[in-house]
Amino acid sequence: MITRTLLLTTVLIFFIRGAIFSQDKKELIGDFDVYRSILEKVHAGLYKYHSKAQVDSVFTVHRRNINEKTTLVDFYKQVSAVLVYIGSLHDEISLPEAEKKKLAMEAAFFPYPVRLVDGKLLINASEGSIPAGAELLSINGKKVTHMLPDLYKYYTTDGFNITGKAEGFKTRFPWYYRLEYGPAASFKIDYQVYNDKQVRQAVLKPVTWNEYAAAYQRRYSLVLDTATGDNYSFQLIDSLNAGILTVPSFSLGNGSSKKHAAYKKFLQESFTVLKEKNIRHLIVDIRENGGGSDPNDLLTFSYLAQKPFKENAKAFTLFQELPYKEYSEEDTADIRDLEENFHDEHDQLSNGRYYQNPSYNPYWQPDSLAFKGKIYLLISPAVASAASLFASLVKSEGYAVVIGEESMGGYYGHTGHNPVAYRLPHSGFSFTVSTVDLVQFVIPKNDIPFGRGIIPDIEVHQSQADFISNRDAVMERTVQLIRK
Repeated sequence: MITRTLLLTTVLIFFIRGAIFSQDKKELIGDFDVYRSILEKVHAGLYKYHSKAQVDSVFTVHRRNINEKTTLVDFYKQVSAVLVYIGSLHDEISLPEAEKKKLAMEAAFFPYPVRLVDGKLLINASEGSIPAGAELLSINGKKVTHMLPDLYKYYTTDGFNITGKAEGFKTRFPWYYRLEYGPAASFKIDYQVYNDKQVRQAVLKPVTWNEYAAAYQRRYSLVLDTATGDNYSFQLIDSLNAGILTVPSFSLGNGSSKKHAAYKKFLQESFTVLKEKNIRHLIVDIRENGGGSDPNDLLTFSYLAQKPFKENAKAFTLFQELPYKEYSEEDTADIRDLEENFHDEHDQLSNGRYYQNPSYNPYWQPDSLAFKGKIYLLISPAVASAASLFASLVKSEGYAVVIGEESMGGYYGHTGHNPVAYRLPHSGFSFTVSTVDLVQFVIPKNDIPFGRGIIPDIEVHQSQADFISNRDAVMERTVQLIRK
């Protein structure tokens, strides 16, 4: 039984903590206004998916939510919600480092990695008493189906895309839960084991962020999460007369780097084999590809293209001289380079926008080794940025069969390139905004509304059963198509 003295002490502690961690309202509102002003002057895609009136209304609502009790985490919720609404996966905002470290040290995080699979939130760990693949139904009385939309604000995707949110949950679900609902002394969960209708209960002990991160490195799905970074590969399947090209990243250096030269040689050798052996089918797997640097995306597409192409139909920025330099975290030399680049590359002023000079957006020709057989492009919600541009070009030409799930990167365009970092003066929040809005060089598709990612021709989801058996349902479906 809680005594009156203990109750008063608890209330007093709560009050003191609130006083310690709440921020000055005027300072936070000042930071919010700076944040808005920077976005209005710098963010070329601010009104890409919503009207100015709609965006202004969102700014107004979240500014109004700042009050005397607002903590840094509360403020983070407001600015994150604005950024997610704008709809550019390249945008990021983060708590001050000291605040992040303080939160990470708390034993307050959900202990297990999870994976959103076919609409179900599954345990992605084989440790503990809960079987891998068990479905989480509720946490501390909150139904998962109601909880997930609350957490969307912490992970940006292009336009109106939702599938990409699963990528955030895959790695940072405990962090998002902590931000949204506060620290938990324990986690009372309802869950169901696969093929069992019984709803079970368990109480889980919270962990620190480092403990969770260690558990994530041991996650159950690791056996299928191996294609990352520089691990691009090519192999033949003789029984299918098919090749598999796997490119998990386009972060392979710029046009003058050794990494790019090595990748260029790899592509040439791989497509030489395809031609010499008269291979009829090619699987291109970019499901783990979150983007990277030019010209790796365009170079790769030149081996699949059947007609000339270019990176974008048009591209523009809002400035040539960086606004609000006093809040910039960029080095003086980096700012000078950016401004020199924009004066040179984006020198076509029209209606307050600086459009790209056509000389910086040349046509590419299909490579002489370009594949002439049947192409199967495998995509997932992880596909973004340069990878979604690549996938958009493949989808647009219409010669490939696109298989998997909708990408988080937009089909019709995105706001990317030339990121700039700012720091808010009072709260210490850092945020990054990419500054060039691109309309991609693609043909409109009836099955892809504006603001959506690349939508596959054949939609294949991993099921709960697939997850438990670590079965690659997308690849298996592709092989079935080839065999037919």
